[in-house]
Amino acid sequence: MRFGLVLTAAVLAATIALLTGSNPHGAVGANLTATPSTLGSVFSQSVPNETIELQSGDYGRFGGGMKSGRVTLRAAPGAKVTMDLDFSPAANITVDGVDLDDVVIAERSHDITIRNSDITGQVILRDLTDSNVTLENNVHRDWDKCGNCGEGRIFIPGDLSRPSGITIAGSEFVGGVSDGILNGSNGTRIIHNYFHDLEEGTPNGVHTDAIQLYGSKNTVIKGNFIRDVPDAIMAPDGTDHERIENNVIAGDRGGYPYAITIWSDDGSVIRHNTFADGACMFNLRCGIISIGSKSGQPAGRGTVIEDNIANDISIGDGQASASRSHNMLFGGSPRGPGEFRGKPVFVGGSAPDTRSGYALAPRSPGVGKAGDGLDVGAIIARDTACADARGHVKKVKRRVAGARRALSRASGRKQRRKAKAKLRRAKRQLRDARHSVRQFC
Repeated sequence: MRFGLVLTAAVLAATIALLTGSNPHGAVGANLTATPSTLGSVFSQSVPNETIELQSGDYGRFGGGMKSGRVTLRAAPGAKVTMDLDFSPAANITVDGVDLDDVVIAERSHDITIRNSDITGQVILRDLTDSNVTLENNVHRDWDKCGNCGEGRIFIPGDLSRPSGITIAGSEFVGGVSDGILNGSNGTRIIHNYFHDLEEGTPNGVHTDAIQLYGSKNTVIKGNFIRDVPDAIMAPDGTDHERIENNVIAGDRGGYPYAITIWSDDGSVIRHNTFADGACMFNLRCGIISIGSKSGQPAGRGTVIEDNIANDISIGDGQASASRSHNMLFGGSPRGPGEFRGKPVFVGGSAPDTRSGYALAPRSPGVGKAGDGLDVGAIIARDTACADARGHVKKVKRRVAGARRALSRASGRKQRRKAKAKLRRAKRQLRDARHSVRQFC
């Protein structure tokens, strides 16, 4: 009888646990707490859906482990947490809000997310396939290439046999003498990132690009904003069915004039991008798309270039074949179906500070002229363009006020004539800016 009561109690407890989702660590999704001295043991005992809140401190090199379900490591509110990651391998781990130096994710690692973190070292994603590895909303800052390192602050040496499963999204790349991303993998997605103020390369061979493709294929480069960098997208050694779409590349005034270099390509698509004007090296304007090949390398073939705003499209004779259409060129000569010359007018002015500022103003050349009936250049949401249009109105109002002050101070017929012309231009710009607000807001 006593045995039956004990068994009944055990069954009842098990049933309650199943119904409530309880576990030895508390309710599913419960927070645990760790310090640098306890993280190893706390992590090893954690179960899926638990979050480990990290207290302030330097955690050294953390190796993680293979978890059956997601475990999150998150800096506690107000905590300053630093660590290196060496996931070789690891699975089902999220790292959130941590200051990271070096990061390695390799071998059989999968289902790893690093987000909301400040990363000052190099991230190596090595030999990953179908990995579901995501880097999102991080800042990759001020990393200089070391002597025996790959050039990218995110370095992805590839296994081309299967898709990598890697996504790099919503992150900022700033400062430092190194590429933003050096990719040699299959199917990596580089989307909605912001690359800016990368530093020039050095005489010992570092060539700084926002994104370098080296032996990659099926890469998706979409929705990025790249400005004030020595070079934007560089791929001189062969590419294979890459998709470069909906990016804004303002380049570096005085820098390399070729915003995209795609050589020995096979079937890549360059569509709906905006390449801004400016004075670049070699007495050339910025914003050129370059298609060709190195001496002795295979000629490019099957590249599609359409619906872009660019200075020019340079296709090397005998070095590449490409189809081109519905591009608006502000420097070169139209050669493909639906191509035309035109100078874009942006809602954010001549040199916007944001990607959304590069939406075409309603009266700009190129509105509705893409092959798909949309505007040429990057496709930008109306709500984000509205904020930039309003900001541009404020800038132009200040310009009008300044022109009026200059006119009031002008003396002599010639000086007053110039001041009046400047005021008329400013008023015309203000009318156009207000028209953009009415269209987008």
